[in-house]
Amino acid sequence: MRNFKITFEYDGTDFCGWQTQAQGERTVQGELEAVLSKIFKKTIKVIASGRTDSGVHAKGQVISFKMDTRMKPDEIKRALNGLLPSDIAVHAAQEVDDDFHAQYSVKEKTYRYTILNRKYRSVFLRNHALFYPYVLNVARMRKAAKYLTGKHDFKSFQAHDPLRAERQTIRTIKKLVIKKEGDLIFIDVTANGFLYKMVRNMVGTLLAIGSGQIEVGDMPKILKSKNRKNAPETAPAHGLCLMQVKY
Repeated sequence: MRNFKITFEYDGTDFCGWQTQAQGERTVQGELEAVLSKIFKKTIKVIASGRTDSGVHAKGQVISFKMDTRMKPDEIKRALNGLLPSDIAVHAAQEVDDDFHAQYSVKEKTYRYTILNRKYRSVFLRNHALFYPYVLNVARMRKAAKYLTGKHDFKSFQAHDPLRAERQTIRTIKKLVIKKEGDLIFIDVTANGFLYKMVRNMVGTLLAIGSGQIEVGDMPKILKSKNRKNAPETAPAHGLCLMQVKY
């Protein structure tokens, strides 16, 4: 059996998230496994670096799977791109060591949240950026973001999900950068791992601070409380994108 690593992108707009659903909803995992099973003429199950929710996008998602085949990685890449729907595209396919695991071998991930901060909405960015027509103080957001970097218990920013009840809620944010380019604000977060809806919950709090609803000094209080009820509402899914996974 050979072990393969596939790096790919997808537009999450028309997917019910990454993971295969019991009711047969359209998912990224379902589309990939269906095409791979067609290519190899046998059932294929893939392992992803992590799950993304409905509406979340990816520019650098990674999967791994094992298969006894003579196909070269480039041939697998071409076959996938020839059969996958237009909202999924493969960047690279490569053979990796037998012990490589798309989820457990991850060292860090980077997510980007995009905000369109102006008075009128965009037709072209409607599925890829949060339209936020209110004034945002980016300097305040950057000050608050400093409290999030480093090793912390991020329980206050973990959404409840009985299927993903992580016992360990300590994570290390290696970098959190907020950039403003014209009408766009990018929030890039790199960490060794993320809790369920962690980035979107942090963005929701940063938006509340940037708009003056709460104070910069509330960020460390929310973090230390370890209580999700103390943090503002979750930012919408469509502004989030998985940018890169490092191994």
